[in-house]
Amino acid sequence: MRFVRRILEDQADEGVNEIWVLCAAQSAKTLTMMVGMVWALAEDPGPTLWVTTSLEEAKKFSKSRLQPLLERCAPVADKLPTDRQMRTTLAIYFPGSPLILTGSESPASLQSTPFRWVFLDEARSYPAGALEMVSKRFRSYTHNWKKMVFTTPDREGDAVHRGFLSGNQCRWMVPCPKCGQAHEMKWGDKSAKGGLKWDKNEETYDAALDGYRFDMLAKTIRYQCWNEACDHVWKDTPEDRKWISREGGWEANNPNSPSNVKSYTWNALVPWWASWRDQVREFLLAKKALEWADHTPLKDHINETRGEVWSDKLLYGADDKYLAERVSDYDVMAEWEAERRRFMTVDVQGAGGRHFYYVIRSWGAAGKSRLLCHGIAWSWEELKQKQKEWNVRGCDVAVDSGHWAPEVYEKVVESGYQWKAFKGDDKEFFTVQGKRWLFQKSMADPAIGTHMAGRVRQIELYVWAKYGVLERMLAFLHGKLGDWRIHANTDEEYNLQVTTWDRRARVDGRGVERLEWYQRRKQDHLADCEQQQIVCAAATGLLHMPEEIGELWSNAKRLAEDA
Repeated sequence: MRFVRRILEDQADEGVNEIWVLCAAQSAKTLTMMVGMVWALAEDPGPTLWVTTSLEEAKKFSKSRLQPLLERCAPVADKLPTDRQMRTTLAIYFPGSPLILTGSESPASLQSTPFRWVFLDEARSYPAGALEMVSKRFRSYTHNWKKMVFTTPDREGDAVHRGFLSGNQCRWMVPCPKCGQAHEMKWGDKSAKGGLKWDKNEETYDAALDGYRFDMLAKTIRYQCWNEACDHVWKDTPEDRKWISREGGWEANNPNSPSNVKSYTWNALVPWWASWRDQVREFLLAKKALEWADHTPLKDHINETRGEVWSDKLLYGADDKYLAERVSDYDVMAEWEAERRRFMTVDVQGAGGRHFYYVIRSWGAAGKSRLLCHGIAWSWEELKQKQKEWNVRGCDVAVDSGHWAPEVYEKVVESGYQWKAFKGDDKEFFTVQGKRWLFQKSMADPAIGTHMAGRVRQIELYVWAKYGVLERMLAFLHGKLGDWRIHANTDEEYNLQVTTWDRRARVDGRGVERLEWYQRRKQDHLADCEQQQIVCAAATGLLHMPEEIGELWSNAKRLAEDA
């Protein structure tokens, strides 16, 4: 494996103290570390620490991989202690060079003993501060210490990413055998020359089922030379993949890095045993998941296959300019051929006198929608007038009952049980018949708290998962789901309110980084109305959903027909 030889040479170089590697999963990452550690035990011994994600993982690694390797390496096997007390699962006391294995969640193991060699495996999963804590273990060794950090990347700007950026940032360059130009081995972009390519045509793509025929698609997968004047391609065969692993070379991209800090990155296109077919299929399925605003498969693909750091910018822009891309030049009063249904959603407010924020939106199939009207009504009568003015059926009016439930319930009854009472809940989803769904339907007593409680007909109450709906809403706003449009007459207040929710990373009490929703601005009433619009569309089968929840889609359609 020529692409890891340079790393082992750096390890043996006395002038190198730190090596940071951000690479794809299952690409010889841990094996390279193990080889490096075995070399150190045999040729340049010193107190050695191996850190992995958890203590249990360290025990499993020691029994299944490390100890068998130590026994098979003759120079190291000769040094293995025979006393059982000197050789345990997590500690092997070689003469003059104890080897300790621990988990990153154990501060005592990371703080106490000084080590000359430290190997950090999958450091992206360490609790906050663990990497910095380990870095203090070298103070007893002024010049000949080594820190080896090998991990798949995680988020842009996190500790392992900063460590990689501090080094010389080596990338695997492959020369074209036809034109001679060398380029970094990376995925590339479908709209530009170079990188991994495949064909989407009638043979490889089934338009009726909206899916690829992967066996046919695999025949078209190739890696294209980046030179505009060159037509050379590598095929997805062991021979071509081995050529790339064998003939490429490392090129540093940070001339300002300290000479004692080296860093490397590579993706799953570099190791010859990783087929391109599997990687392309993984990517296409991840893109499919985005249609339902599930970004997790894409993040896993970016991190573990492409070996790149993840940023939410890969999904969403850094500011609110993306909203301008949703503006379309259409006549809100004209008939829209794609319209299947139009909804009026209402957020009830009480501060400064009863008033109502509302949004009226037209919806077509597969998440297509157009904003028709938005504003504030100052009475229930004015609200009803807007409903009539915009030809919204009573069964397509949804009113948030979160803070004014009795009053909203009363108006639902007055509508002839046509209006729908909505209520948000801080959830990602509801589980209905073993499936994930954005809402669940229940019944509520409109006379609760009065002497008529239990004596009148109940109303429908739709409880919706706020965080799951926010996920979809953000995808709509950024053009990643359906075809969600606003007209040019939306005012600045609408633009501010509808973009008020965003996500940010937060480290919890256990040091684990999590994404959380937060409200950037105080006013979010129109955003609340737009979220209810998404629930209405989901409840009536107007959102494009994956096949695995087709049954729930059918149920939603029947529910809408019953309404």
